[in-house]
Amino acid sequence: MIRRLLQFLKNNKLHSAGALLLGVATILTGIGLMSSSGFLISRAAQRPMLVDLFVVTAAVRFFGISRAVVRYFERVVSHELTFNILSSMRSLLFKKLDSLSLKWLMGRRSGDLLARLVADIDTLQNVYLRIISPSIVAVLITAVTCVALWFFDPVLSLAALFFFIVSGIALPVLAVRMSKGTGKKDVELKAGFKTYLIDRIHGMQELLWLGQKKNTQNEVNMMQAELDAQHHKDAGGTGLLEGLHSLLANLGMFSVLILAVPLVLTGQIPGVMLAMLTLGVLSSFEAVQNLGNAFQQYETSKEASNRFFSVTESRQVIAEPEKPKHLADWDNIGFQRVSFSYETENITLSDVSFEIPRLSKTAIVGPTGSGKSTLVSLLLRFWDPKSGQILIGGTDIRNLEADKLRSLFAVVSQDAYIFNRTLRENLLIAKPTASDDELVEVLTKVGLNAFASDLNLNLGNFGTRLSGGERRLVALARALLKDAPIWIFDEPTANLDVKTERKILDAIRATTGQRTMIMITHRLVDMDKMDQIIVMNRGQIVEKGSHAKLLDGQSFYAKMVGYQRVFR
Repeated sequence: MIRRLLQFLKNNKLHSAGALLLGVATILTGIGLMSSSGFLISRAAQRPMLVDLFVVTAAVRFFGISRAVVRYFERVVSHELTFNILSSMRSLLFKKLDSLSLKWLMGRRSGDLLARLVADIDTLQNVYLRIISPSIVAVLITAVTCVALWFFDPVLSLAALFFFIVSGIALPVLAVRMSKGTGKKDVELKAGFKTYLIDRIHGMQELLWLGQKKNTQNEVNMMQAELDAQHHKDAGGTGLLEGLHSLLANLGMFSVLILAVPLVLTGQIPGVMLAMLTLGVLSSFEAVQNLGNAFQQYETSKEASNRFFSVTESRQVIAEPEKPKHLADWDNIGFQRVSFSYETENITLSDVSFEIPRLSKTAIVGPTGSGKSTLVSLLLRFWDPKSGQILIGGTDIRNLEADKLRSLFAVVSQDAYIFNRTLRENLLIAKPTASDDELVEVLTKVGLNAFASDLNLNLGNFGTRLSGGERRLVALARALLKDAPIWIFDEPTANLDVKTERKILDAIRATTGQRTMIMITHRLVDMDKMDQIIVMNRGQIVEKGSHAKLLDGQSFYAKMVGYQRVFR
C-alpha cells in the first residue's frame, strides 16, 4: 500500500520536504522549550544574578514562540500537501471512471462509487498525515535525541533508545495486530451504509407509497448500531494505546533520570542539567506519540487503498488508438457485419450491416430488446463490437480519439440526466461559453419560452421541477447548443402522452436543420418523414426501406404499424 501511494508524492516533492523539515522543527522546538525550562528552573534555584539568567530566559521565550509559529506552518504545509495528493487521487479516479467501459460500470452501485471517490480517499489522508510523515519524523528525532544523550553518557542514550523502539515500533505492531480484521469490516460497513442510504433516498417515493418507511428506518438503525459497535471497539483500542504510550514515555524519562543521578553525584554531569535532560527526553517522545493510533487505522487505510486501486488499475477500458487518425471531413456512417453481446451466452447484435448517408434522416425501429439502443452505444464507443467495423467517412471509429468521435454527436435520450443545478448550469454543460442570450434563444426554439426568463431556476434532483416532456426539451436545447453535425434521438417520446409527443416531434423537426438525424424508437410516428427506416428484431436487421415501401405487403414493419393503430 505505502509503495503505491508514494507515487503521488512525486509531484509534491517541495511540499513533502517542507512538511518533514517543519515536523522535525516542531518537535525540536518542543524539546528546546522543555529543556531550557528545566535548566532555567534548576539554575534559578541556585539564586544567581538575574543577568546570568538572561540567555536561558531568552531561550525559553524563543522556543515558546517559535514552537507555535513552526507548528502553524507545519500544519499548513502538511495539510496542503495532503489536500493536493487527495485532489490528484480524486482526479485520477474520476478520469479512470470516465475511461472505463460500460461493461465494468454495469452492476456497480452509484453509492459504492461515491464512497470510493469520497470516503475511501478521505481515509487515505491518514496515510500521509499520520503514518508516512510522522514515522520519518520519529526516526529523525530518535536519532537526534540518542546522539545528544550519547555525549552525556552512552547508557542514557541506550536507555532512551530502548523506550523509543518499544513506543515507536512495538506499539504500532501491537496496534496492527489489534485491528486485524476490523479495517476491512469498517470500510465495508461505511461504504455499504452510504450505498444503502443513497439508494433509499433516490427511491423515497416508492418506499413511502409501498409502506416501507418503518422497515427502512429499522434497517438504518441496525446498520448504524453495527457501525457504532465498531467505533466503540476502535475507541477502546485507541484508549489502550494512548495509555501505553504515556506509560512508556514516563518510564523512559524516569529511566534517564535514575541513570543520570549517579552521573550528577560523581560530577560527570552538572546538577543543573538533570531537569533539562529528563524533561527533554520526555518531550522527545512526542515524535512517537500518535504512531500507535495511526497504525491502528493501517488496515482501514489498506482496505480503502485496495478499493481505490481496484478502479484505477482496472484494464477494462475503451482503448485509445496509438496513432489516432484525423477526421477532417466525413460522408456516410456505416455498420459492416457488426456483432456484439453484453454476455457471452446472449447475442445482442448479430451480423448487422447498414449505411446512413450524410444529412439523411434515418429511423431505427423495432420492439423493446431488439438492440436499437445498443447501436448508439457502439457508435459512441461506450462499447466496442465483438466483430465487424463501424465506419465514419470510411474510417474505423476505433482509430479515432473517443472524445473527438463523440464531439460529432448530440444525443437526446428518454433518460437524459438533469442535474440538481440551475437551468443555466444544465444548459452550459453542452456549451460552457454560451451567453444568456444564446440560452434564451435555444429555449425559445424548443418551446420552453416560459423558462427563458428564469435561467437561475433550480431544476431539483433528477429535474423533479420539470415534467417528463420538459426534461426531453431541455435535452434537445443542449443538443442545439452543442451544434454537432449528427443528432441521435433515443426514444425521445417514450412514456409521454400524445399531445406532448407531438410537441417534441415538432420541435425536433423544426430544429434539426442541415444535420444527419438518427431516430431510435418503437413509436412509429412521423415515419413517412424519414429517408430510410431500419427495422430490427432480436438483434438482427429484418427489413430496410422507406415508410411507403415497408408498408407494402405483409412486412414485419407493416404488422408493427398495424398493432400501434389498434392499441393507440
